[in-house]
Amino acid sequence: MKNVKVLIQLVVGLLIAFFIMRYQGAFVATKTSDIVMAVGDGFTVAAVLYLGVGALMWISTTGFFDIFGFAFKKAARVFIPNFFVDSEGNFYEYKMGKEEKRKGFSQYSALIIGAIFLVISIILTVVWYMIVE
Repeated sequence: MKNVKVLIQLVVGLLIAFFIMRYQGAFVATKTSDIVMAVGDGFTVAAVLYLGVGALMWISTTGFFDIFGFAFKKAARVFIPNFFVDSEGNFYEYKMGKEEKRKGFSQYSALIIGAIFLVISIILTVVWYMIVE
């Protein structure tokens, strides 16, 4: 199941890169340097997106955003009293419950895929500079 999630993330990243390549004109360009630049742009955009999302997911596994979730849940309970049950109690109990749910939960796959796309884009940028000169 874990490999399927990574495969889906990889396919989505490749689709993002493909659409950026298409938007940049990689499939209609006639010069090799334009094609390499468009493909590099596609991988760069996908890399930046994956690295940003992966960093946020990694930070969220540290418990940094727990206070915001607790505050929003308390605020929602004020505005919609019967919809949310106040089972967490105080913030410490809420945070300990979240810690228990996070055990063994890893989000490094988005960072790894983003890093791979970034390496590909750096290689394509070097190739582009070699072609242009």
